[in-house]
Amino acid sequence: MQKTLSTLSFSRLSQDVSAGLLVALVGLPQCLAYAMLSGLPPMYGLSTAIVAGALAALLGKSAHINVGPTNTTGLIVLASLAPFAGSLDTLLPAMAVLTILAGAWRLVIVLGRAERIFNFIPEAVMLGFATGAALLIAWMQVDDLLGLPVQGARTALAQGEALIGLTWLDVDTVGISLGVLALMAVLVGKRYLPRWPMALIALLIASAIAITLPPAWQENIMFLGNTADIQDGWPQGAWPSLDPDLWWQLLTPALAIAMIGSLELIVTLRANREMHFLNTELRAQGWANIVAAFASSFPASASLTRSALLKLGRAQTRFAPFITALLLLPVLLLGAQWIQQIPVAVIAGLLVATAWSMLDQPSISALWRGNRQTRSLFLVTLLATLTIPFHYAILLGVGLSIALFLHQTSQAELRWFTCQDGQLFPRPSAYNPLVDTPASDDHPDCLYVQVSGSLYFAAAKALPDQISAGLTPQCRRLYIDVHHAHQLRYSALLALKEVVDYATEHGIEVFINGTSRLKTMAQRFNVPLPLVDWTLERRMVWQD
Repeated sequence: MQKTLSTLSFSRLSQDVSAGLLVALVGLPQCLAYAMLSGLPPMYGLSTAIVAGALAALLGKSAHINVGPTNTTGLIVLASLAPFAGSLDTLLPAMAVLTILAGAWRLVIVLGRAERIFNFIPEAVMLGFATGAALLIAWMQVDDLLGLPVQGARTALAQGEALIGLTWLDVDTVGISLGVLALMAVLVGKRYLPRWPMALIALLIASAIAITLPPAWQENIMFLGNTADIQDGWPQGAWPSLDPDLWWQLLTPALAIAMIGSLELIVTLRANREMHFLNTELRAQGWANIVAAFASSFPASASLTRSALLKLGRAQTRFAPFITALLLLPVLLLGAQWIQQIPVAVIAGLLVATAWSMLDQPSISALWRGNRQTRSLFLVTLLATLTIPFHYAILLGVGLSIALFLHQTSQAELRWFTCQDGQLFPRPSAYNPLVDTPASDDHPDCLYVQVSGSLYFAAAKALPDQISAGLTPQCRRLYIDVHHAHQLRYSALLALKEVVDYATEHGIEVFINGTSRLKTMAQRFNVPLPLVDWTLERRMVWQD
Protein backbone atom coordinates (compact mmCIF):
# COMPACT_ATOMS: atom_id res chain seq x y z
CA MET A 1 0.00 0.00 0.00
CA GLN A 2 2.79 2.40 0.94
CA LYS A 3 4.61 1.55 -2.30
CA THR A 4 1.47 2.32 -4.29
CA LEU A 5 1.09 5.71 -2.59
CA SER A 6 4.73 6.51 -3.28
CA THR A 7 4.29 5.61 -6.92
CA LEU A 8 1.22 7.83 -7.17
CA SER A 9 3.04 10.72 -5.47
CA PHE A 10 6.01 10.36 -7.83
CA SER A 11 3.67 10.22 -10.82
CA ARG A 12 1.89 13.41 -9.72
CA LEU A 13 5.21 15.14 -9.10
CA SER A 14 6.59 14.14 -12.50
CA GLN A 15 3.45 15.42 -14.23
CA ASP A 16 3.70 18.71 -12.36
CA VAL A 17 7.35 19.13 -13.33
CA SER A 18 6.70 18.29 -16.97
CA ALA A 19 3.70 20.66 -17.15
CA GLY A 20 5.66 23.42 -15.41
CA LEU A 21 8.57 22.97 -17.84
CA LEU A 22 6.22 23.12 -20.85
CA VAL A 23 4.64 26.38 -19.63
CA ALA A 24 8.05 27.89 -18.82
CA LEU A 25 9.29 27.18 -22.34
CA VAL A 26 6.20 28.76 -23.87
CA GLY A 27 6.06 31.56 -21.31
CA LEU A 28 9.68 32.72 -21.71
CA PRO A 29 9.21 34.50 -25.06
CA GLN A 30 5.74 35.67 -23.99
CA CYS A 31 7.10 37.35 -20.86
CA LEU A 32 9.76 39.17 -22.88
CA ALA A 33 7.24 40.19 -25.54
CA TYR A 34 4.51 41.33 -23.14
CA ALA A 35 6.96 43.45 -21.17
CA MET A 36 7.91 45.24 -24.38
CA LEU A 37 4.23 45.53 -25.29
CA SER A 38 3.79 47.29 -21.94
CA GLY A 39 6.54 49.76 -22.86
CA LEU A 40 8.99 48.25 -20.35
CA PRO A 41 12.41 46.60 -20.73
CA PRO A 42 12.02 42.86 -21.45
CA MET A 43 13.60 41.65 -18.20
CA TYR A 44 10.67 43.08 -16.21
CA GLY A 45 8.46 40.48 -17.85
CA LEU A 46 10.58 37.75 -16.27
CA SER A 47 10.64 39.34 -12.80
CA THR A 48 6.84 39.71 -12.95
CA ALA A 49 6.32 36.09 -13.97
CA ILE A 50 8.69 34.85 -11.26
CA VAL A 51 7.43 36.82 -8.25
CA ALA A 52 3.72 37.19 -9.01
CA GLY A 53 3.58 33.72 -10.57
CA ALA A 54 5.23 31.99 -7.59
CA LEU A 55 3.14 33.82 -4.97
CA ALA A 56 -0.14 33.22 -6.81
CA ALA A 57 0.78 29.54 -7.09
CA LEU A 58 1.41 29.31 -3.35
CA LEU A 59 -1.78 31.15 -2.37
CA GLY A 60 -4.15 29.74 -5.01
CA LYS A 61 -6.06 26.49 -5.33
CA SER A 62 -6.31 25.58 -9.00
CA ALA A 63 -3.51 23.56 -10.60
CA HIS A 64 -4.35 25.11 -13.98
CA ILE A 65 -3.87 28.84 -13.36
CA ASN A 66 -0.63 30.54 -14.39
CA VAL A 67 -0.18 34.17 -13.37
CA GLY A 68 2.19 36.59 -15.05
CA PRO A 69 2.33 39.17 -17.85
CA THR A 70 -0.56 39.05 -20.33
CA ASN A 71 -1.24 40.82 -23.60
CA THR A 72 -4.42 42.61 -22.52
CA THR A 73 -2.87 43.79 -19.26
CA GLY A 74 0.13 44.98 -21.25
CA LEU A 75 -2.07 47.28 -23.34
CA ILE A 76 -3.44 48.97 -20.21
CA VAL A 77 0.03 49.29 -18.67
CA LEU A 78 1.27 50.80 -21.93
CA ALA A 79 -1.43 53.47 -21.96
CA SER A 80 -1.44 54.28 -18.25
CA LEU A 81 2.34 54.58 -17.80
CA ALA A 82 2.89 56.60 -20.99
CA PRO A 83 3.24 59.94 -19.11
CA PHE A 84 6.10 58.50 -17.02
CA ALA A 85 8.06 56.76 -19.78
CA GLY A 86 10.74 59.44 -20.05
CA SER A 87 13.07 57.80 -17.53
CA LEU A 88 13.16 54.89 -15.11
CA ASP A 89 13.26 57.35 -12.20
CA THR A 90 9.65 58.34 -12.92
CA LEU A 91 8.50 55.12 -14.58
CA LEU A 92 9.41 52.61 -11.86
CA PRO A 93 7.66 54.35 -8.90
CA ALA A 94 4.54 54.74 -11.05
CA MET A 95 4.76 51.08 -12.11
CA ALA A 96 4.91 50.02 -8.46
CA VAL A 97 1.84 52.11 -7.61
CA LEU A 98 -0.11 50.68 -10.55
CA THR A 99 0.79 47.12 -9.51
CA ILE A 100 -0.27 47.68 -5.90
CA LEU A 101 -3.59 49.19 -6.98
CA ALA A 102 -4.23 46.37 -9.47
CA GLY A 103 -3.80 43.91 -6.61
CA ALA A 104 -5.83 45.96 -4.14
CA TRP A 105 -8.78 46.19 -6.54
CA ARG A 106 -8.91 42.40 -6.70
CA LEU A 107 -9.13 42.24 -2.92
CA VAL A 108 -11.92 44.84 -3.01
CA ILE A 109 -13.79 42.68 -5.53
CA VAL A 110 -13.48 39.68 -3.21
CA LEU A 111 -14.44 41.57 -0.03
CA GLY A 112 -17.42 43.23 -1.71
CA ARG A 113 -18.43 40.02 -3.50
CA ALA A 114 -18.44 42.16 -6.64
CA GLU A 115 -17.38 39.26 -8.85
CA ARG A 116 -21.08 38.85 -9.66
CA ILE A 117 -20.86 41.93 -11.85
CA PHE A 118 -19.03 39.88 -14.48
CA ASN A 119 -22.19 37.83 -15.05
CA PHE A 120 -23.74 40.92 -16.64
CA ILE A 121 -21.13 41.21 -19.39
CA PRO A 122 -22.52 39.66 -22.60
CA GLU A 123 -20.48 37.67 -25.07
CA ALA A 124 -20.66 40.50 -27.62
CA VAL A 125 -18.71 42.81 -25.31
CA MET A 126 -16.13 40.17 -24.46
CA LEU A 127 -15.63 39.38 -28.14
CA GLY A 128 -15.35 43.08 -28.93
CA PHE A 129 -12.58 43.42 -26.32
CA ALA A 130 -10.66 40.43 -27.62
CA THR A 131 -10.96 41.49 -31.26
CA GLY A 132 -10.00 45.09 -30.56
CA ALA A 133 -7.07 44.01 -28.40
CA ALA A 134 -5.85 41.67 -31.15
CA LEU A 135 -5.98 44.39 -33.80
CA LEU A 136 -4.32 46.88 -31.46
CA ILE A 137 -1.51 44.50 -30.53
CA ALA A 138 -0.78 43.72 -34.17
CA TRP A 139 -0.92 47.40 -35.18
CA MET A 140 1.49 48.42 -32.43
CA GLN A 141 4.09 45.92 -33.71
CA VAL A 142 4.31 47.22 -37.27
CA ASP A 143 7.21 49.60 -36.57
CA ASP A 144 9.20 46.93 -34.72
CA LEU A 145 8.53 44.44 -37.49
CA LEU A 146 9.91 46.95 -40.01
CA GLY A 147 13.04 47.39 -37.92
CA LEU A 148 12.22 51.05 -37.24
CA PRO A 149 11.03 51.20 -33.61
CA VAL A 150 9.03 54.31 -32.84
CA GLN A 151 9.67 56.01 -29.52
CA GLY A 152 6.70 57.23 -27.51
CA ALA A 153 3.86 55.88 -29.70
CA ARG A 154 1.51 54.33 -27.14
CA THR A 155 -1.88 54.66 -28.82
CA ALA A 156 -3.22 53.45 -32.16
CA LEU A 157 -3.49 57.04 -33.46
CA ALA A 158 0.04 57.93 -32.40
CA GLN A 159 1.30 54.74 -33.99
CA GLY A 160 -0.40 55.65 -37.28
CA GLU A 161 1.07 59.15 -37.28
CA ALA A 162 4.53 57.73 -36.53
CA LEU A 163 4.31 55.18 -39.36
CA ILE A 164 3.40 57.90 -41.85
CA GLY A 165 6.59 59.74 -40.94
CA LEU A 166 8.92 56.75 -41.33
CA THR A 167 11.66 56.69 -43.93
CA TRP A 168 10.68 53.57 -45.82
CA LEU A 169 14.07 53.26 -47.50
CA ASP A 170 15.50 52.36 -44.07
CA VAL A 171 13.20 49.36 -43.63
CA ASP A 172 15.17 46.30 -42.47
CA THR A 173 14.23 43.53 -44.92
CA VAL A 174 16.31 40.97 -43.03
CA GLY A 175 14.54 41.78 -39.77
CA ILE A 176 11.14 41.59 -41.48
CA SER A 177 12.06 38.17 -42.84
CA LEU A 178 13.04 36.93 -39.37
CA GLY A 179 9.85 38.35 -37.85
CA VAL A 180 7.67 36.73 -40.49
CA LEU A 181 9.57 33.47 -39.99
CA ALA A 182 8.76 33.53 -36.27
CA LEU A 183 5.13 34.45 -36.99
CA MET A 184 4.62 31.62 -39.47
CA ALA A 185 6.43 29.09 -37.28
CA VAL A 186 4.07 29.81 -34.37
CA LEU A 187 0.93 29.69 -36.51
CA VAL A 188 1.92 26.47 -38.27
CA GLY A 189 3.13 24.91 -35.02
CA LYS A 190 -0.12 25.75 -33.26
CA ARG A 191 -2.02 23.86 -35.94
CA TYR A 192 0.19 20.80 -36.40
CA LEU A 193 2.37 20.64 -33.25
CA PRO A 194 0.20 22.11 -30.47
CA ARG A 195 2.28 20.63 -27.63
CA TRP A 196 5.58 21.97 -28.93
CA PRO A 197 6.90 25.29 -27.56
CA MET A 198 7.01 26.76 -31.06
CA ALA A 199 7.37 30.35 -29.86
CA LEU A 200 10.60 29.48 -28.04
CA ILE A 201 11.85 27.33 -30.94
CA ALA A 202 11.18 30.18 -33.38
CA LEU A 203 12.89 32.63 -31.04
CA LEU A 204 16.01 30.47 -30.75
CA ILE A 205 16.26 29.70 -34.48
CA ALA A 206 15.65 33.30 -35.60
CA SER A 207 18.17 34.63 -33.05
CA ALA A 208 20.75 32.06 -34.15
CA ILE A 209 20.25 33.05 -37.79
CA ALA A 210 20.58 36.74 -36.96
CA ILE A 211 23.88 36.45 -35.07
CA THR A 212 25.44 34.17 -37.70
CA LEU A 213 24.64 36.39 -40.68
CA PRO A 214 27.45 38.30 -42.40
CA PRO A 215 28.24 41.61 -40.68
CA ALA A 216 26.93 43.58 -43.65
CA TRP A 217 23.51 41.92 -43.22
CA GLN A 218 23.46 42.58 -39.48
CA GLU A 219 23.97 46.33 -39.75
CA ASN A 220 20.28 47.25 -39.98
CA ILE A 221 18.95 44.54 -37.64
CA MET A 222 17.60 46.00 -34.41
CA PHE A 223 18.39 43.76 -31.44
CA LEU A 224 16.85 43.96 -27.96
CA GLY A 225 20.24 45.04 -26.65
CA ASN A 226 19.94 48.18 -28.80
CA THR A 227 16.58 49.17 -27.32
CA ALA A 228 17.07 48.61 -23.58
CA ASP A 229 19.77 48.14 -20.99
CA ILE A 230 19.70 44.37 -20.46
CA GLN A 231 21.99 42.97 -17.80
CA ASP A 232 22.25 39.79 -15.75
CA GLY A 233 20.62 39.98 -12.35
CA TRP A 234 17.41 41.31 -10.92
CA PRO A 235 16.16 44.42 -12.78
CA GLN A 236 16.18 47.80 -11.10
CA GLY A 237 13.19 48.54 -8.91
CA ALA A 238 11.79 51.45 -6.95
CA TRP A 239 9.54 52.07 -3.98
CA PRO A 240 6.02 53.17 -4.80
CA SER A 241 5.59 56.91 -5.10
CA LEU A 242 3.80 58.61 -2.21
CA ASP A 243 2.30 61.30 -4.43
CA PRO A 244 -1.49 61.14 -3.83
CA ASP A 245 -2.19 62.67 -7.24
CA LEU A 246 -0.32 59.80 -8.88
CA TRP A 247 -2.32 57.22 -6.93
CA TRP A 248 -5.54 58.92 -7.98
CA GLN A 249 -4.41 59.09 -11.61
CA LEU A 250 -3.65 55.37 -11.72
CA LEU A 251 -6.75 54.26 -9.80
CA THR A 252 -8.93 53.86 -12.92
CA PRO A 253 -6.35 51.99 -15.04
CA ALA A 254 -5.72 49.66 -12.09
CA LEU A 255 -9.45 48.95 -11.85
CA ALA A 256 -9.51 48.11 -15.57
CA ILE A 257 -6.56 45.75 -15.09
CA ALA A 258 -8.33 44.02 -12.20
CA MET A 259 -11.53 43.67 -14.21
CA ILE A 260 -9.97 42.31 -17.40
CA GLY A 261 -7.76 40.03 -15.30
CA SER A 262 -10.81 38.76 -13.44
CA LEU A 263 -12.60 38.07 -16.71
CA GLU A 264 -9.63 36.08 -18.02
CA LEU A 265 -9.55 34.15 -14.77
CA ILE A 266 -13.28 33.39 -15.01
CA VAL A 267 -12.89 32.12 -18.58
CA THR A 268 -10.17 29.70 -17.47
CA LEU A 269 -12.00 28.52 -14.34
CA ARG A 270 -15.21 27.91 -16.28
CA ALA A 271 -13.33 25.88 -18.87
CA ASN A 272 -11.87 23.76 -16.06
CA ARG A 273 -15.14 23.63 -14.07
CA GLU A 274 -13.40 25.23 -11.11
CA MET A 275 -15.55 28.30 -10.51
CA HIS A 276 -15.64 27.44 -6.81
CA PHE A 277 -11.99 28.60 -6.73
CA LEU A 278 -12.82 32.09 -8.03
CA ASN A 279 -12.57 34.06 -4.78
CA THR A 280 -9.48 32.16 -3.67
CA GLU A 281 -7.72 32.80 -6.98
CA LEU A 282 -8.73 36.47 -7.03
CA ARG A 283 -7.40 36.86 -3.50
CA ALA A 284 -4.18 35.08 -4.45
CA GLN A 285 -3.65 37.36 -7.44
CA GLY A 286 -4.42 40.41 -5.32
CA TRP A 287 -1.75 39.66 -2.74
CA ALA A 288 0.67 38.44 -5.42
CA ASN A 289 0.49 41.79 -7.20
CA ILE A 290 0.82 43.81 -4.02
CA VAL A 291 3.97 41.95 -2.94
CA ALA A 292 5.40 41.85 -6.48
CA ALA A 293 5.15 45.64 -6.69
CA PHE A 294 8.14 45.79 -4.33
CA ALA A 295 10.15 43.37 -6.51
CA SER A 296 10.43 45.15 -9.87
CA SER A 297 7.17 43.79 -11.27
CA PHE A 298 4.28 45.25 -13.22
CA PRO A 299 0.62 44.09 -12.95
CA ALA A 300 0.10 40.37 -13.52
CA SER A 301 -3.03 38.39 -14.38
CA ALA A 302 -4.05 34.86 -15.26
CA SER A 303 -2.74 33.96 -18.71
CA LEU A 304 -5.29 32.17 -20.89
CA THR A 305 -2.62 30.53 -23.04
CA ARG A 306 -0.25 29.38 -20.31
CA SER A 307 -3.11 28.29 -18.06
CA ALA A 308 -4.49 26.14 -20.89
CA LEU A 309 -1.05 24.57 -21.29
CA LEU A 310 -1.01 23.58 -17.62
CA LYS A 311 -4.16 21.59 -18.24
CA LEU A 312 -2.78 20.20 -21.49
CA GLY A 313 0.35 19.09 -19.58
CA ARG A 314 -1.88 17.37 -16.99
CA ALA A 315 -0.73 19.44 -14.03
CA GLN A 316 -1.90 17.86 -10.77
CA THR A 317 -1.18 20.47 -8.08
CA ARG A 318 -0.17 24.11 -7.62
CA PHE A 319 3.41 22.91 -7.69
CA ALA A 320 3.22 23.01 -11.51
CA PRO A 321 2.80 26.81 -11.90
CA PHE A 322 5.29 27.28 -9.05
CA ILE A 323 7.85 25.26 -11.03
CA THR A 324 7.16 27.47 -14.04
CA ALA A 325 8.12 30.56 -12.05
CA LEU A 326 11.27 28.97 -10.66
CA LEU A 327 12.49 27.81 -14.09
CA LEU A 328 12.49 31.40 -15.34
CA LEU A 329 14.81 32.54 -12.54
CA PRO A 330 18.12 31.35 -14.12
CA VAL A 331 17.21 33.09 -17.38
CA LEU A 332 16.66 36.35 -15.53
CA LEU A 333 19.90 36.06 -13.53
CA LEU A 334 22.19 34.65 -16.23
CA GLY A 335 20.54 35.00 -19.66
CA ALA A 336 21.09 38.68 -20.47
CA GLN A 337 23.73 37.99 -23.11
CA TRP A 338 21.37 35.75 -25.06
CA ILE A 339 18.37 38.07 -24.65
CA GLN A 340 20.42 40.99 -25.99
CA GLN A 341 20.86 39.08 -29.26
CA ILE A 342 17.14 38.61 -29.93
CA PRO A 343 15.97 40.69 -32.93
CA VAL A 344 13.20 43.13 -32.11
CA ALA A 345 11.37 42.05 -35.27
CA VAL A 346 11.18 38.48 -33.95
CA ILE A 347 9.45 39.65 -30.76
CA ALA A 348 7.10 41.67 -32.96
CA GLY A 349 6.36 38.58 -35.03
CA LEU A 350 5.54 36.59 -31.90
CA LEU A 351 3.16 39.32 -30.72
CA VAL A 352 1.42 39.38 -34.10
CA ALA A 353 1.03 35.60 -33.80
CA THR A 354 -0.52 36.15 -30.38
CA ALA A 355 -2.87 38.73 -31.86
CA TRP A 356 -3.89 36.32 -34.62
CA SER A 357 -4.69 33.62 -32.07
CA MET A 358 -6.98 36.07 -30.25
CA LEU A 359 -9.20 36.51 -33.33
CA ASP A 360 -12.07 34.09 -32.84
CA GLN A 361 -13.39 34.19 -36.39
CA PRO A 362 -16.14 31.52 -35.97
CA SER A 363 -17.54 33.35 -32.93
CA ILE A 364 -17.43 36.69 -34.74
CA SER A 365 -19.32 35.22 -37.71
CA ALA A 366 -21.90 33.60 -35.46
CA LEU A 367 -22.36 36.80 -33.46
CA TRP A 368 -22.77 38.85 -36.62
CA ARG A 369 -25.72 36.69 -37.60
CA GLY A 370 -27.42 37.70 -34.35
CA ASN A 371 -29.72 40.64 -33.77
CA ARG A 372 -28.94 44.32 -34.22
CA GLN A 373 -28.40 44.88 -30.52
CA THR A 374 -25.71 42.18 -30.37
CA ARG A 375 -23.90 43.59 -33.40
CA SER A 376 -24.06 47.11 -31.99
CA LEU A 377 -22.55 46.05 -28.68
CA PHE A 378 -19.74 44.28 -30.51
CA LEU A 379 -18.98 47.23 -32.79
CA VAL A 380 -19.12 49.85 -30.03
CA THR A 381 -16.73 47.84 -27.85
CA LEU A 382 -14.41 47.14 -30.78
CA LEU A 383 -14.25 50.78 -31.89
CA ALA A 384 -13.77 52.00 -28.31
CA THR A 385 -10.87 49.59 -27.87
CA LEU A 386 -9.19 51.01 -30.97
CA THR A 387 -9.86 54.71 -30.43
CA ILE A 388 -9.69 55.46 -26.70
CA PRO A 389 -7.27 54.31 -23.98
CA PHE A 390 -7.74 50.61 -23.44
CA HIS A 391 -8.68 50.87 -19.77
CA TYR A 392 -11.47 53.34 -20.57
CA ALA A 393 -12.69 51.02 -23.34
CA ILE A 394 -12.95 48.18 -20.83
CA LEU A 395 -14.90 50.27 -18.34
CA LEU A 396 -17.12 51.55 -21.16
CA GLY A 397 -17.90 48.00 -22.23
CA VAL A 398 -18.74 46.96 -18.68
CA GLY A 399 -20.88 50.07 -18.25
CA LEU A 400 -22.75 49.35 -21.50
CA SER A 401 -23.37 45.79 -20.36
CA ILE A 402 -24.87 46.90 -17.06
CA ALA A 403 -26.92 49.62 -18.79
CA LEU A 404 -28.24 47.04 -21.27
CA PHE A 405 -29.22 44.72 -18.43
CA LEU A 406 -31.00 47.54 -16.61
CA HIS A 407 -32.81 48.52 -19.79
CA GLN A 408 -33.92 44.97 -20.49
CA THR A 409 -35.20 44.53 -16.94
CA SER A 410 -36.82 47.96 -16.79
CA GLN A 411 -40.02 46.65 -18.31
CA ALA A 412 -41.84 43.36 -18.23
CA GLU A 413 -42.44 41.31 -21.36
CA LEU A 414 -46.07 41.33 -22.50
CA ARG A 415 -47.72 38.84 -24.84
CA TRP A 416 -51.14 39.82 -26.14
CA PHE A 417 -53.87 37.47 -27.35
CA THR A 418 -57.44 37.50 -28.60
CA CYS A 419 -59.94 34.65 -28.31
CA GLN A 420 -61.87 33.19 -31.21
CA ASP A 421 -63.90 29.99 -30.99
CA GLY A 422 -62.25 29.12 -27.70
CA GLN A 423 -58.73 29.41 -29.11
CA LEU A 424 -56.12 32.07 -28.38
CA PHE A 425 -54.43 33.92 -31.22
CA PRO A 426 -51.43 36.26 -30.83
CA ARG A 427 -52.18 39.84 -31.66
CA PRO A 428 -50.03 41.76 -34.19
CA SER A 429 -48.78 43.97 -31.37
CA ALA A 430 -48.16 41.06 -29.00
CA TYR A 431 -44.46 41.52 -28.43
CA ASN A 432 -44.10 45.29 -28.33
CA PRO A 433 -47.34 47.16 -27.83
CA LEU A 434 -45.41 50.39 -27.18
CA VAL A 435 -44.09 50.39 -30.76
CA ASP A 436 -46.25 48.18 -32.96
CA THR A 437 -49.63 49.50 -34.10
CA PRO A 438 -52.51 47.00 -34.25
CA ALA A 439 -54.12 46.38 -37.62
CA SER A 440 -57.07 48.65 -38.38
CA ASP A 441 -59.52 45.74 -38.59
CA ASP A 442 -58.36 44.19 -35.31
CA HIS A 443 -60.55 45.69 -32.58
CA PRO A 444 -61.50 42.88 -30.21
CA ASP A 445 -63.64 43.60 -27.18
CA CYS A 446 -61.82 40.96 -25.09
CA LEU A 447 -58.03 40.94 -24.64
CA TYR A 448 -55.65 38.63 -22.85
CA VAL A 449 -52.19 39.71 -21.77
CA GLN A 450 -49.51 37.49 -20.28
CA VAL A 451 -46.92 39.25 -18.12
CA SER A 452 -43.51 37.62 -17.72
CA GLY A 453 -40.11 38.68 -16.44
CA SER A 454 -39.28 40.76 -13.42
CA LEU A 455 -42.06 42.96 -12.08
CA TYR A 456 -40.43 45.30 -9.61
CA PHE A 457 -38.83 48.77 -9.49
CA ALA A 458 -38.68 50.25 -13.02
CA ALA A 459 -40.48 47.28 -14.61
CA ALA A 460 -43.44 47.70 -12.24
CA LYS A 461 -43.63 51.44 -12.88
CA ALA A 462 -43.62 50.89 -16.65
CA LEU A 463 -46.36 48.24 -16.60
CA PRO A 464 -49.42 50.59 -16.59
CA ASP A 465 -48.14 52.46 -19.66
CA GLN A 466 -47.32 49.19 -21.44
CA ILE A 467 -50.80 47.77 -20.89
CA SER A 468 -52.70 50.97 -21.64
CA ALA A 469 -50.82 51.31 -24.94
CA GLY A 470 -51.96 47.83 -25.98
CA LEU A 471 -55.66 48.34 -25.32
CA THR A 472 -58.14 48.87 -28.14
CA PRO A 473 -61.01 51.36 -27.92
CA GLN A 474 -63.52 48.49 -28.19
CA CYS A 475 -62.00 46.48 -25.34
CA ARG A 476 -64.45 45.77 -22.53
CA ARG A 477 -62.79 42.86 -20.76
CA LEU A 478 -59.11 42.51 -19.95
CA TYR A 479 -57.56 39.33 -18.58
CA ILE A 480 -54.11 39.76 -17.05
CA ASP A 481 -52.05 36.66 -16.33
CA VAL A 482 -49.12 37.37 -13.98
CA HIS A 483 -48.50 33.74 -13.17
CA HIS A 484 -45.19 33.84 -15.12
CA ALA A 485 -43.96 37.09 -13.59
CA HIS A 486 -41.40 36.96 -10.80
CA GLN A 487 -39.88 39.27 -8.22
CA LEU A 488 -43.37 40.39 -7.21
CA ARG A 489 -43.12 43.16 -4.63
CA TYR A 490 -45.31 45.93 -3.21
CA SER A 491 -44.50 48.00 -6.32
CA ALA A 492 -46.14 45.28 -8.46
CA LEU A 493 -49.36 45.59 -6.43
CA LEU A 494 -49.42 49.34 -6.94
CA ALA A 495 -48.78 48.95 -10.67
CA LEU A 496 -51.64 46.46 -11.07
CA LYS A 497 -53.90 48.72 -9.01
CA GLU A 498 -53.06 51.59 -11.39
CA VAL A 499 -53.94 49.38 -14.38
CA VAL A 500 -57.28 48.46 -12.79
CA ASP A 501 -58.09 52.12 -12.05
CA TYR A 502 -57.24 53.16 -15.63
CA ALA A 503 -59.34 50.33 -17.09
CA THR A 504 -62.30 51.12 -14.84
CA GLU A 505 -62.24 54.76 -15.96
CA HIS A 506 -62.52 53.53 -19.58
CA GLY A 507 -65.29 51.02 -18.90
CA ILE A 508 -63.07 47.92 -19.00
CA GLU A 509 -63.59 45.04 -16.58
CA VAL A 510 -60.31 43.48 -15.40
CA PHE A 511 -59.61 39.93 -14.24
CA ILE A 512 -56.18 39.16 -12.80
CA ASN A 513 -54.81 35.65 -12.41
CA GLY A 514 -52.21 35.87 -9.68
CA THR A 515 -50.11 33.47 -7.68
CA SER A 516 -50.88 32.62 -4.09
CA ARG A 517 -48.04 34.96 -3.08
CA LEU A 518 -49.69 37.84 -4.91
CA LYS A 519 -52.99 37.14 -3.19
CA THR A 520 -51.32 37.04 0.21
CA MET A 521 -49.50 40.33 -0.46
CA ALA A 522 -52.69 42.02 -1.65
CA GLN A 523 -54.46 41.04 1.57
CA ARG A 524 -51.51 42.04 3.77
CA PHE A 525 -51.14 45.50 2.23
CA ASN A 526 -54.90 45.94 1.75
CA VAL A 527 -54.61 46.59 -1.99
CA PRO A 528 -57.96 45.67 -3.65
CA LEU A 529 -57.35 43.72 -6.85
CA PRO A 530 -59.83 41.68 -8.95
CA LEU A 531 -57.96 38.39 -8.43
CA VAL A 532 -59.64 35.31 -9.87
CA ASP A 533 -58.65 31.71 -10.42
CA TRP A 534 -58.18 31.04 -14.11
CA THR A 535 -55.36 29.81 -16.27
CA LEU A 536 -54.24 31.16 -19.62
CA GLU A 537 -53.75 28.05 -21.73
CA ARG A 538 -52.60 28.21 -25.33
CA ARG A 539 -52.70 25.69 -28.11
CA MET A 540 -50.62 25.84 -31.27
CA VAL A 541 -52.69 27.27 -34.14
CA TRP A 542 -51.23 27.09 -37.66
CA GLN A 543 -51.95 30.10 -39.82
CA ASP A 544 -51.06 30.59 -43.49
